[in-house]
Amino acid sequence: MNIRDLEYFQRLALEKNYSKVADFYHVSQPTITYAVKRLETELNVSLVNRNQAHKNITLTPAGRQFLLHVNSILRELRIAKQEMTHFTAKKLPLGLPPIIGNYYFPKLSPKLLQADILPHLIIQREGSENLLRQIKLGRLDVGLIGSLDAIHEDSLNTEILTKKKFKIVAAPTHPLATKKTVAFADIGDEKFLLLSEQYVHHHAFARLSQSSNTDPKIIYQSDDLDILKGMIKSGMGIGFLAELAVSPDDNLVTIDLSDLTQPQFLISLIHRNSSIVTPIMEELLALIRQVVTEDENKKVQKD
Repeated sequence: MNIRDLEYFQRLALEKNYSKVADFYHVSQPTITYAVKRLETELNVSLVNRNQAHKNITLTPAGRQFLLHVNSILRELRIAKQEMTHFTAKKLPLGLPPIIGNYYFPKLSPKLLQADILPHLIIQREGSENLLRQIKLGRLDVGLIGSLDAIHEDSLNTEILTKKKFKIVAAPTHPLATKKTVAFADIGDEKFLLLSEQYVHHHAFARLSQSSNTDPKIIYQSDDLDILKGMIKSGMGIGFLAELAVSPDDNLVTIDLSDLTQPQFLISLIHRNSSIVTPIMEELLALIRQVVTEDENKKVQKD
């Protein structure tokens, strides 16, 4: 079975017109017609309804079923090609969301340099949802992904490394700064400064609002964490951030939530099941686990 024939068929299912497919691939129309006939001969089924009364073609039930397999085959082939480039380039793409990366990478990078892994890394910084999508597509080998729920995907190897709390964040001069804990329902009248929808925080905030039956006022959302923390420090409003997003140098106050039901920030180490774990990738995974474990142990000792 010819891969190009599968690509022609997939495009035909989309365009529903032989001429448009031929134009797309810069080939003659008979090339597309013969490709479909070859597939039908090999499969011994009709894939296309040939009704001359209509300009556009439609797929038979067998054609629609075959299309599901074609989509899967071509998707896996694209992923395989992408993964092969990682081998030839001797590079290891690693997905790090900004907040997780800012917190863990300074602790991780000396170990990566010592193990001679750092020169091979390609760090990609985006929101967790986008990074997870790229791992599924084979564009990234490994990712430290934030989520509110455990990630269960047949194609992925997922390991929850730690769980962090979400906190209310305020300037030292804000009236809430004197409180150690606060119920979310009691601060519904406050002005909130939030991270944008691409961050897990946005979804956590929505869950907490729903569970506490409140409708907080969001006055601004930003993709830039530093800008957001600067606005909070100036007293424009309060924030809602995972605990690892705020450092002592920020000069901000973090306040625990007293709600019995509240979301947690899960940090998971994720890679594709179909990816071969090379020695350098295995060492990278081990070092990431080590850094997270050491950080958790320090936190326990400090508490």
